[in-house]
Amino acid sequence: MRLIEAAVAWLGVSPKTLTGEELQLDDAPAREAELFLVDGNNLAYRAFFALPEELATSEGVPTNALLGFTNMLFKLLTDYRPKAVAVAWDSRPTHRTAVAEAADVVYKEGRRPMPDLLREQFPSFRPIVEAFGYQNLEFEGWEADDVIATLSSRADAEAIRTCVVSTDRDAFQLCSENVSLMMTPRGVADVNVYTPERVEARYGVRPDQVPDFIALRGDPSDGLPGAKGIGEKTARELLNEHDTLDALLALPMSLRPRVRQSLTDQAQELRAFRQIATLQPTGVERPPDAPTDFQSAAAAARKRSMNRLAERLDAWAKA
Repeated sequence: MRLIEAAVAWLGVSPKTLTGEELQLDDAPAREAELFLVDGNNLAYRAFFALPEELATSEGVPTNALLGFTNMLFKLLTDYRPKAVAVAWDSRPTHRTAVAEAADVVYKEGRRPMPDLLREQFPSFRPIVEAFGYQNLEFEGWEADDVIATLSSRADAEAIRTCVVSTDRDAFQLCSENVSLMMTPRGVADVNVYTPERVEARYGVRPDQVPDFIALRGDPSDGLPGAKGIGEKTARELLNEHDTLDALLALPMSLRPRVRQSLTDQAQELRAFRQIATLQPTGVERPPDAPTDFQSAAAAARKRSMNRLAERLDAWAKA
């Protein structure tokens, strides 16, 4: 299953509350954010599958993912006017891979290799980010969402309003009083913004319970099978009653025999699944506040034959 297909399957095209009501996911919380933290790999994939693969320069160089990615950055600039923006990128996830191997699972086994057309465009993403005046961040051995988790946690502690841009389900755990999560469920134009209250209304668990929730219910896109016989509904009910995976693994007498057996048989694996799903701190530093360089971004867009976008960026540079 493709990354995007898996995300849509889990998130749902039209999110609803547990009672079946339409979930209000307007972007008001994001409009308060001073800092935006973008999962670059995630956004690049979203952009690639959102726009036609036929988009290319006059020389035939593909640009669909790059155009969608750049349009999203432009949207962040013009709609939200953040003081600082950083784009985080994956490195090889050696730490999670090791934990997964010890638990006898293959991390991200269900994901297809990167499409050749997207791979061809990847070297252009970081220069586009730099052209806007933003920072590219990467930390060896960890993934983009770990870098984002580090910075959002520090920002939360300092009461800095922050918005994370990602469709990775692990990112729900980052929502807090000062941190919101912006998702792009339909391409890169529409956005859904989550707060802790909205996460709980959608899934019935708190953000801090998300790693335990994923461990129990599983996550096919990351190759995590979850607990046998425990789906999303049961996982939610168990956490509502017992609060944490650790409390459940203490095997309280109130557990049904089938659930008790599943937890007994898979205790070690479930702890590993939670560790994989938990975003980890890294050594990255918060990017400094910096003005957006619309003129440089316009030049970079024009160089890659994104002429209409370049015109819009030029107009902002002159404003």
